[in-house]
Amino acid sequence: MKDRGMIKWMPFDSVSSSKKMVQSILLEKSKIQKPQLSEEQLFELEEKIWEGFHNQIPLRIVYFFRGRYQVKQNILILEIQTTKKCIRFEDQSILYFDQILKVSF
Repeated sequence: MKDRGMIKWMPFDSVSSSKKMVQSILLEKSKIQKPQLSEEQLFELEEKIWEGFHNQIPLRIVYFFRGRYQVKQNILILEIQTTKKCIRFEDQSILYFDQILKVSF
């Protein structure tokens, strides 16, 4: 009896590629729009950010990235760059002010 080698598995390869495509479509459909914050909310965020920076208080920051809410837990701010409108953290990551949705201590 002759073995067909990899040829016999070719139909299953098409199933796995369509599975990846379906997953990517579902991922795109589950994305949400960034909520708009009021002037008062932005002012409160800015106050908490500066307070956390000056007093070296670990912060919990909820931010918006690529259609999803993300969280940074217990992180210290190393630098605030007002000209670039961004914050650099102790893990060397950077967040822009317009990404931040909520700050707490």
